[in-house]
Amino acid sequence: MDNGKQILLRQNQRGNIDKLLAQRLLYSQGKDLQYLLIIITVVVPVIISFVTNFTDFNLKESMWIYVMYFFSALLIEKIIEIVIKRKKKTAASIQEKFDIDVYKIDENQTLNTVFVDEDVVRKFSKRDQKNSKKVEKVENWYSVEIERINTNLAILFCQRMNITYDQNIKKKYNLFLLIVAATTFCILFYVSLYMNFSLEKFIVQVLLPSIPIFNFAYKEIRINLESVDNLQKLRQIIETKLNKVKLADNINPKDLREIQDRIYLNRILSPLIPDFIYKVMWTKLEDRMNYSVEKRIENLR
Repeated sequence: MDNGKQILLRQNQRGNIDKLLAQRLLYSQGKDLQYLLIIITVVVPVIISFVTNFTDFNLKESMWIYVMYFFSALLIEKIIEIVIKRKKKTAASIQEKFDIDVYKIDENQTLNTVFVDEDVVRKFSKRDQKNSKKVEKVENWYSVEIERINTNLAILFCQRMNITYDQNIKKKYNLFLLIVAATTFCILFYVSLYMNFSLEKFIVQVLLPSIPIFNFAYKEIRINLESVDNLQKLRQIIETKLNKVKLADNINPKDLREIQDRIYLNRILSPLIPDFIYKVMWTKLEDRMNYSVEKRIENLR
């Protein structure tokens, strides 16, 4: 059947490249909104704190500023989150279409996906189709090592690569969020010590503006931890199956579909990861994945 070779060929077909370009653009748009959210919840309170502390604002004026900021930030955050959620779901649905076309597995009609057709893919891929650098980034999505696998076991290895990559990236994102939240609070706390704040002023000008920061970080970390746990469970399922098969064996298509369902659900529930984390981690993770796939295939012979 040459399943591995066929996957490597299909992943670079024009239609599938367009799907990857489309989902990347949607995720990027969602990330831009995420950056705006970070500015609103992290940068703005620090600026407000400095402005109110190093100018002639009195405590009552500062209190009103912080109260207005707090409620405005919460409202804007909810609106942005709705838009981000929709973009993530559309991107995940396009990515699901890519996986179905490349793996040649049955589509789960009951899966809660967004309707995706050629028009949707065209809409979000057209901008980057002539950008050779962006096209190059989505080519050769899977490790060439799977060309050695003739059965549908190659699909399981592809799913394993997706899961392993996502899991490592999400762990780094959690660390990033903790650092941002802690650094922001430390800056505000240092200002309060430097200015010799009273308890009332500390609550109004340090704790209150910090609430949106910690609220954002808490939600992102909580959702991210759930995603990491789900990916870990999926990885355990895959490793268990790999421990029971040989390289020439086939996997039950139903099992592959169930794993794919959980991958999709994890994609729509996961927080968006900043691009710079991907850029920092990509080369290292790609090398690890290729090495891991190579050794795992050798063990199945």
